[in-house]
Amino acid sequence: MKKIVVIGGGYGGVSFAKKIAKYNLDIEVYLIDKNPYHFLQPEVYNFIANKYLISDVIIDLSTLAQGLGKTVYFFKDKVIKVDFDNNTVLGEKFGIQYDYLVIAVGSRTFFPPIEGLRKHSSGVKTLSRSLDFKQKFEQKILKKIQEEDKCYIEKDKQFNIVVGGAGLAGVEIAAEMAFYARTFFEKIGFLCEGLSITLIEAADTILPGQHPYVLEVAYNRLKSLGVDIITGKKIVMVSPDKVYLEDGTEIKLDFLIWTGGIIGSTLIPRLGIKMNKKNQAVVDKYFRVEGFDNVFAIGDCAQIIDPDTGKIIPPTAQIAIQSGEIVAGYIKSILKGEPLKFKKPEFKGMVSALGGKYGVGMVKNSFKVKGYPAYIFKELVFKHYKIPLKVISKKGYRELMKIYEGV
Repeated sequence: MKKIVVIGGGYGGVSFAKKIAKYNLDIEVYLIDKNPYHFLQPEVYNFIANKYLISDVIIDLSTLAQGLGKTVYFFKDKVIKVDFDNNTVLGEKFGIQYDYLVIAVGSRTFFPPIEGLRKHSSGVKTLSRSLDFKQKFEQKILKKIQEEDKCYIEKDKQFNIVVGGAGLAGVEIAAEMAFYARTFFEKIGFLCEGLSITLIEAADTILPGQHPYVLEVAYNRLKSLGVDIITGKKIVMVSPDKVYLEDGTEIKLDFLIWTGGIIGSTLIPRLGIKMNKKNQAVVDKYFRVEGFDNVFAIGDCAQIIDPDTGKIIPPTAQIAIQSGEIVAGYIKSILKGEPLKFKKPEFKGMVSALGGKYGVGMVKNSFKVKGYPAYIFKELVFKHYKIPLKVISKKGYRELMKIYEGV
């Protein structure tokens, strides 16, 4: 029986475990994560805008593993290093040997060396950071309400949110916050000027690299929601109450959320494997880590290159899911003594939420959708991924409860 260790319970790791469990192989799969849950991070904007509860954006990994069958086991532990010479993963609590290793540790928010940025900003890459942002945001709104009488004396007094980075995450957060706050203030009859949201992007346009149609729809939607958009200017310093731009512009600040790019997990540099400047593992076209035949890296923590263009495929949830499924197929072929048949992850399109029941999307750069239909499409895509996992998790929960109750 071969042992496969998977480090990371994100989109890549979960998709790998789910796929390989279906092959009925003579294996044991050990899924390891420092958190006991799978975080559905692309849906975080719904969570911080109070559309979703915590239970809507996480899936328990213990019950999920149980539901996948007797070959999959989950261990909650923080991996410290990997002893490649002895094929052993070492955590804070245990060490476990493997025949095949799948590294799926994801990524984290990249904070460039900008004075005051990390200290005075929040991110949404993890559940704890998202929850922290949500709580601080609501506390700020409460303070604003309590100071309503000052609005008539200080005419310019607003609640000022700055979003740094206008990629998909930044645009979605800015749009959802603008829509949520506007709806919130209207519902309670708040008489102050309300909310000011400024979206800042160092590139010349928001959503750099996206299709012009997506860019145009997103830009118009943001403007209709009252979001101020600044492009082509870098943030050079952050203080508790201001953001400073390279041209000397100063922007008032009550709350800053930073979405300016990602960098690989802190584990990758500790492994001693070859990586790029973003701390992503360098892999071949079969996702094998350079120098190893039995070690794979998938998802955001891997530098995935399109062999047809030579360009790096942008790290997204859909690419992480596909890479997990593809590597599961590769390992199945290896175990069965079959030749590896190359399969490339494909970018099937994107749908971005833009506040309320409104969105924009492109499917394979041809099918365009916006407004309510785009919102519905995004919800369906999310449910298509989430519901099967919930079903598996509930099955695992029932099985574990029988064990605990001694049935």
